[in-house]
Amino acid sequence: MKGRTIRMSAGAAAVALSFALAPIHARALETPRSCGSDPHIQCATYDPDQAYRVATMPGRAVMIQFEPGEHIINSGEGIGDGKAWHVAINDSGAMLKPGAPQPETNLLLVTNRRTYPLSLVDVSAVQPATWILRFDYPDTRAKAASAQLRRQEAVSAALGGQQGNGPAVPASIANSVGVAKSTPVASVPAANIQYMMRGDHALAPTALWDDGRFTYFKYSTARDLPTIFTKLPDGGEATANFHMEGDTVVVHEVSKSFVIRYGQSVLGIRNDGYSPDGHYNRAGSSVPGSARIARDHTDASTN
Repeated sequence: MKGRTIRMSAGAAAVALSFALAPIHARALETPRSCGSDPHIQCATYDPDQAYRVATMPGRAVMIQFEPGEHIINSGEGIGDGKAWHVAINDSGAMLKPGAPQPETNLLLVTNRRTYPLSLVDVSAVQPATWILRFDYPDTRAKAASAQLRRQEAVSAALGGQQGNGPAVPASIANSVGVAKSTPVASVPAANIQYMMRGDHALAPTALWDDGRFTYFKYSTARDLPTIFTKLPDGGEATANFHMEGDTVVVHEVSKSFVIRYGQSVLGIRNDGYSPDGHYNRAGSSVPGSARIARDHTDASTN
């Protein structure tokens, strides 16, 4: 661990010493609590207006640990009694070790995000000494919650208020296949249901449509699902990429022709409403119910 020993100017030492000698009237020192089963590993909730009591003991090192990405700035350390303490700075925080008996003093640490006023108190064997002190950061949690809310709002805006967990089903198809009234059904004016089939109709879906981005093969039956292929421009076939939504196979494309196969049975499907330009993908995502949002909708990490 690389570190640096604090060397303080006379002016900085005077400021730190005045802080140590000044009485604290407004608030008492906060004593960190144990984080878990080991009393030497302690935690505290960060408050910019609160000073913290750090229990020290001769011959025992103390680690003040910050959150990821937080570090002490240049000349951001100040200690009341620099001769009685060895302080080393690293990427995770500060490492302290007393170099004299009963070295009670105060320590100020200024990071790229916060200021930490600490009181280094000698406890001898009266109570467990602090070996590691970590902080919980309400401001970080608030920023994360705010960023998550903005992401959700951005996704909702991109999806245009779409609701329902399943694929949007045109009303004509919903009525023809007997969809229960309790099932969320959205009418999609742009849905295309102009499909012709030729071959083994035992492989035919109970409903078939596309929305300009995806093609939906609904199988409201108990029979095994066949394999769906898309017809390539050169006449070849390629297995269609898909995912399942309930009883509906959602193919991740719209094609002029599909071929459905199961064993030796074959069903050809022609899309008579095929539009090579498709529809504008407002959500920017290939997964229904999700949206791709710009990076500026999320908070970048503070350096």
